Amino acid sequence: MSNANTGKHPPQFVFDMIVAQIARAFLEGYASAEDLAKIEAEKFSSLYDIQDLEADILGGIERLLIFIESVEISDVDLILSSFVWYSANYENLTTPRKKKPMFGNPLKGKPKQTSRVFAAASSFKTYAYGVGSRKAPVRPPEWKPEDEVEFEPIFSRLYPPPEEPAT
Repeated sequence: MSNANTGKHPPQFVFDMIVAQIARAFLEGYASAEDLAKIEAEKFSSLYDIQDLEADILGGIERLLIFIESVEISDVDLILSSFVWYSANYENLTTPRKKKPMFGNPLKGKPKQTSRVFAAASSFKTYAYGVGSRKAPVRPPEWKPEDEVEFEPIFSRLYPPPEEPAT
């Protein structure tokens, strides 16, 4: 890790997206949660301070899965992918996210929140209950990660392009 990123951790909404996307990959059976957390943490090392990121991702996945197991969700993949979309596009259930604020960059590293695992799980629960009560939007069917041009540095790491087949 470069010293330039020291103390600059992912903003909470970026952490939420990372945890939800890795939970999706884990549930799809791509790899163990531990392996996925390690791989994803490394992907973000050029943008953020990743100290404790791997452990916090695992804690976030665990909390999300405990919640998912405790309630009836008909399409877990849809709710997790919708939560990634929602986190990128909404501050909360009623406020759209300002992707191009007048001052500052929403992706800029922040001081580490010691409660980021709890906050990610709380945000996901609020969103899931909001969807269940029809008060939160669900990802539009035509949405693609490439559509998030303002957050390309994040989405290009969460959804890397498929590898070209060897010729």
